[in-house]
Amino acid sequence: MPQTLKTRIAPTPSGYLHLGNALSFAITWALARQQNGTVILRIDDLDNARFRPEYLHDIFETLHFMGLDYDEGPRDAEDFLKNYSQHLRLPRYHTLLQQLIEKGVVYACPCSRKQLSSIPSSACHLHSCRHELLPLQQPDIAWRLRIPEGTEVTFNDQLLQTSTVNLAEEMPDFVVQRKEGIPAYQIASLANDLDMGINTIVRGKDLLTSTAAQLYLAQLLRAEAFTSIHFVHHPLVSDPAGGKLSKSHDALSISEMRRSGLSSQAFWQTIARMLGWQEESITDAQGFLERFRLEELRKMSRRELQAE
Repeated sequence: MPQTLKTRIAPTPSGYLHLGNALSFAITWALARQQNGTVILRIDDLDNARFRPEYLHDIFETLHFMGLDYDEGPRDAEDFLKNYSQHLRLPRYHTLLQQLIEKGVVYACPCSRKQLSSIPSSACHLHSCRHELLPLQQPDIAWRLRIPEGTEVTFNDQLLQTSTVNLAEEMPDFVVQRKEGIPAYQIASLANDLDMGINTIVRGKDLLTSTAAQLYLAQLLRAEAFTSIHFVHHPLVSDPAGGKLSKSHDALSISEMRRSGLSSQAFWQTIARMLGWQEESITDAQGFLERFRLEELRKMSRRELQAE
């Protein structure tokens, strides 16, 4: 019997959401609704340095503005902080970290940003700390995952087909626990996807390397449920100058566009035009759902989409 699709919308409250985030939400939602699947709202809030309450509220406001529903997850910001924050799941993340330690693939790294900037990002084998076997429990120590030279991760993507990432070059010896003792994004995201039973992940194609990192972690941890996940890496949305949209561009955020008078109808028309659906009269989430075809997105998966 075919497995029912289960996916997640997983924003981070580290800035105001932009059109690229909204497009990813829309694709995730439409893919699930077309297959009578389940959508979970999961907010990744481990990055204390960039978290702000207004960014958290913006997530709920944006989903409401878009007209997107979900089946599991927090009702609002208060419910999230009380019952769903990743900080409530730290013991689970530390359990996975301990398994990595027991496998002997984690090492202590006291290097500062300045020290790390002095060597090429793809040359982690040049780090002296990689070979010093420093105690992991020292203060002000990051934990890194040892990635053997030449490590590649190959996986199938529903839009990009077969993708191969040279992990040793693209994300060498990535951090699995930050210096303040907080598990890093890759380990927390993997744990959450496993525990939530996620079997389909929709992401921008800029996160191909993160997918490879999480698949490598899953292989080390023998987490077969993750290595069998279906991936959909969709085209990115670029700003009018051709650069990647960023949460640092507040002028391009949905909240700022709404303050400037953007209506929900105009928003969906903008999304439709980005996808080349100029001939369609798409003015709401239901219209997007009825028009959405994954195979059409596959045809444009190698190019980027332009924000207005």
